[in-house]
Amino acid sequence: TMNIKTILILLISVVGFSIDAAADDHASSSQRPVELWVCSFNDGKSMDDLDDWYKDFNKFADNMKNSQVNSYMWVPNFVSDLDRADVILTFSFPSLTAMGQTMDEFFGSKGGSALFQTYQDILDCSGREIWQVSERRNIN
Repeated sequence: TMNIKTILILLISVVGFSIDAAADDHASSSQRPVELWVCSFNDGKSMDDLDDWYKDFNKFADNMKNSQVNSYMWVPNFVSDLDRADVILTFSFPSLTAMGQTMDEFFGSKGGSALFQTYQDILDCSGREIWQVSERRNIN
């Protein structure tokens, strides 16, 4: 089991995953850090609990000075190992600097620490990864 700070850092990282491409409608090749948390629900917890957590997280993030983070929740539909995880949460940032600033503010605050504790009460995350992602196609 990962410690709370590590899980939150991953969670926040993935949120930045969805950032618009360059204004000229061409795909941007710049890389962005995306954090992935591979998780299963703890006993007695469900998607409803996670949805409630996201409501609280979004309210908190809206009031952060450094809240340049996007988040996606991936739910397995067809994967090679259906028992690996119930969800994968992603947090994406426009840059490594923005990721660090957002994580510092989130994990360094009482509100962020409390949110991360609730997150750990809901989910057991067996994996955490940070990837550099670059967009290669944008239909907008």
